[in-house]
Amino acid sequence: MPMFNLVIKNANIVLPDTVVSGKSVCITNGKIADITDKNISCDNIIDANGGYLLAGFIDTHIHGGGGADFMDATITAFETAVKAHLQHGTTLLLPTAMTASEEDLAAFLNTFKEFKKTSLYAELTPGVHLEGPYFSGANPKSAGAQKATLLRYPDLDEINRLLKIADGDILRWDAAPELPNSNKFANVMRDNGIICSMAHSFATAEEALIGIENGFNHATHFYNALTTYHKRDQVVCGGVVEAAYLDDNVVVELISDGCHIPRSIMLLALKIKGPEKVCAITDGMRLSATDIKSGKLGSLKNGTEVIVEDGVAKLPDRSSFAGSICTMDRALKVICEKYGIDITVATQMLSLSPAKLLGLDKTKGSIEIKKDADLVITDKNLCVTNVVLGGKKVK
Repeated sequence: MPMFNLVIKNANIVLPDTVVSGKSVCITNGKIADITDKNISCDNIIDANGGYLLAGFIDTHIHGGGGADFMDATITAFETAVKAHLQHGTTLLLPTAMTASEEDLAAFLNTFKEFKKTSLYAELTPGVHLEGPYFSGANPKSAGAQKATLLRYPDLDEINRLLKIADGDILRWDAAPELPNSNKFANVMRDNGIICSMAHSFATAEEALIGIENGFNHATHFYNALTTYHKRDQVVCGGVVEAAYLDDNVVVELISDGCHIPRSIMLLALKIKGPEKVCAITDGMRLSATDIKSGKLGSLKNGTEVIVEDGVAKLPDRSSFAGSICTMDRALKVICEKYGIDITVATQMLSLSPAKLLGLDKTKGSIEIKKDADLVITDKNLCVTNVVLGGKKVK
């Protein structure tokens, strides 16, 4: 009889295509070793008591949490945010920067390097995500909560300097595809194996499709700060949304807090793209996983003031949402309970699709033998009761 380090029993095991009951998940050396209906003896057993067992959540767009923002550029801030979201089931995430000066972006990248070297939580962060600074200021709705004074066109010299500092740490970088040099930016991203995402854009569908041809392969917080069907100079245009739908290879992400995206839009995106091309994200900022009602999006030094109202972060003048206070367990409940979407689809959006986006689906993103034992256990009401990271219980 093989020896297991951990066994999880009495769970409804959520797979990408079905839910399995009456089996135990057995873990050895941080990996899923077996999924069996046999009665397994083990010194370390978690009884799920009829709740759900899901793959650990993967958040590819997240600015902070627990009172800290990654743009604070301290190891303490990184650890605070990562630990806060881990308690809510996020076992992998991309620390996300926002529009900032080159100096502040360099500080963010350098802090991540030190975090990787020194922190016990570095295994949760395979790389970083730069949201900006190459965004459109042509329309206030395009800029959203990004600081308009810091928006700029893609600068290849700046891009190369930041790439040199990062030394492979940047896994994703967002820009508006209609800006001068944006196609060159996309080419550089493609050459460096970086996910290139359309964001905070005032592009027409035609401009976005040209960007896609040049390397843009993702759409940031789909429908938010992106163009859709509109009239420009008395001419009807499509937008980034339509371009993303037209190209089957483009992956889209939805802020799944129940505020940014209505049920009809989530269902439409799933119907057109399929769950394998839709990632759920939080876009969580420092007030995520707290009860604090005001703070800064971005760094404490240079960030933007926001308030929390109606369960979402907003600019004080209420002209725009400003990230979210979502955690991935809240996203799970929104998708399944509020929007009535099957939990098997939810686990694809929360785990497997983002794992595929990052090229990590061979080891993460679903409950399969030989994959990493990054797991979330909930009760019957989808409230997180236990989190397992690398085969070890962390909640």
